[in-house]
Amino acid sequence: MCYTQKGFEFQEKIRKDRFKFTLVNNLIIIPVTLNGLELSFILDTGVGGTILFSLDKKESLELNNVSKIFIRGFGNDDPVEAIKSTNNRLSIGNAISSNHTVYMVFDDSINFSSQMGFPVHGIIGYDFFKDFVVDINYTKKLIKIHDPETYTYKPCKKCYDTGLDLTHGRKRPLIQMRCKTNEGITDVNLLLDSGSGSALWLFENKKRGIHIPKKSFDDFLGKGFNGDIYGKKTKIDRFYIGDFELKEVTTSFPDSLYTNGVYLHNRHGSIGGSLLKRFNLIIDYPNSKISFRKNSGFSKPFYYNMSGLTIEHSGVRVLKDYNIRKATSRPSLEFLNKEEGKIIKEVLKADVGGFIYALHPTYKVSDVRPDSPADIAGLKEDDEILEINGKASHHYTLSAINDLFYSEAGKRIKIKVQRLGVIINYTFRLKKVI
Repeated sequence: MCYTQKGFEFQEKIRKDRFKFTLVNNLIIIPVTLNGLELSFILDTGVGGTILFSLDKKESLELNNVSKIFIRGFGNDDPVEAIKSTNNRLSIGNAISSNHTVYMVFDDSINFSSQMGFPVHGIIGYDFFKDFVVDINYTKKLIKIHDPETYTYKPCKKCYDTGLDLTHGRKRPLIQMRCKTNEGITDVNLLLDSGSGSALWLFENKKRGIHIPKKSFDDFLGKGFNGDIYGKKTKIDRFYIGDFELKEVTTSFPDSLYTNGVYLHNRHGSIGGSLLKRFNLIIDYPNSKISFRKNSGFSKPFYYNMSGLTIEHSGVRVLKDYNIRKATSRPSLEFLNKEEGKIIKEVLKADVGGFIYALHPTYKVSDVRPDSPADIAGLKEDDEILEINGKASHHYTLSAINDLFYSEAGKRIKIKVQRLGVIINYTFRLKKVI
């Protein structure tokens, strides 16, 4: 095998590789192996270093040459304590980095697993992209990586090729796009951020004519490394990637409070997974360029959460079923068991006196948007979801629950929850706000 101290390299004479990925909440999840331990990472163009979240105590991972540091990002809390570890072995498919630096975060609140519904152990970005030409096919959920020295671009009349700004040691690439504002069409420099599930983030900028439209609402925008992020959600009429025109694009404007301390020079926002997934991409850090080719999802409308509920995975519960044949024939579920920090694929646990006992995922409300349909109906933070539209919650994946809230306006949602031991039923209808 051939290794390098500078980054990733292929084994022996290999010049390219391919592997499947999972797309959840518009985020790309890839398998990685770190010091012999198999993990799942978000592939995130919006980060520089490789970041590892605190693992369950039962998961044995040895990290080398550690030192304490602090990480600052979006949010309004204090910087997050982490450790820096060097000289680690990290592999993705047939690509290996034998002297890899990892930053491990200990804050338990920074945990993507509860938001995704299965274990996510970390994030990798620049450290991976800098060594390859990365071909991301969102349609097939397939990634191909190529040695930049041997890769040849194929002619593509239907593609839009443009540059990535990686100058001055930048590890998080900026890309120039155009959007329509009240003052006309303006150029914007956006962070290419595949680690954001949103379509578009913009920062108010008077010089660029970037203002929050009157038709907007307050919303929870997501979690940053320094806490929850809130702001305005709206839609902009037009957004342009070369000659590709996207209409009615869902856009978030974070409150300036949450961007304090974040370096935003010459940056006007971010372009995220909900928009990127409408294209198949060739991301080429070594040559500072990117290629967009629209796919079958290009013309799909941009949706947003019309319920006002943010749901997260909260653990597992033991349930029993009276029909053994039915229980053994239905597909097994995949979910996060917090005790083990692993995906449980075989839910059947014991057969006692005609009962089948099984572990099932549980979900809870983590945020309720003020004045939203769910808020007006009476739902509260920390409510445990028991049923949705007459179907037990454990028969849903987390992404399927979210899809219900992003469907058509006027759709009726019936939810049964448990609050402080009391079971309560609520009904509301999805309401279009923007």
